[in-house]
Amino acid sequence: MIEKLLESKVLEVIKTLYSVEAIASLVQLQKTRKDFEGDFTLVVFPFTRISRKSPEATAEEIGRQLKETMPELASYNVIK
Repeated sequence: MIEKLLESKVLEVIKTLYSVEAIASLVQLQKTRKDFEGDFTLVVFPFTRISRKSPEATAEEIGRQLKETMPELASYNVIK
């Protein structure tokens, strides 16, 4: 299932970017609202304490790393 794959990849990316073992309960995937492009939305607020950056900067770092390491990911958007 794509949600489980995304969850595990997000946890790997958090460890790679921030050298922290994040717990799976921090990964919040939601179906993307119809007024935005995409299938899933990752809520990054739980990771801002780990990254010590703004939600936008954290989302950009995570999205870029996921795109580089996950061929299944076609694209990502950062929404404020």
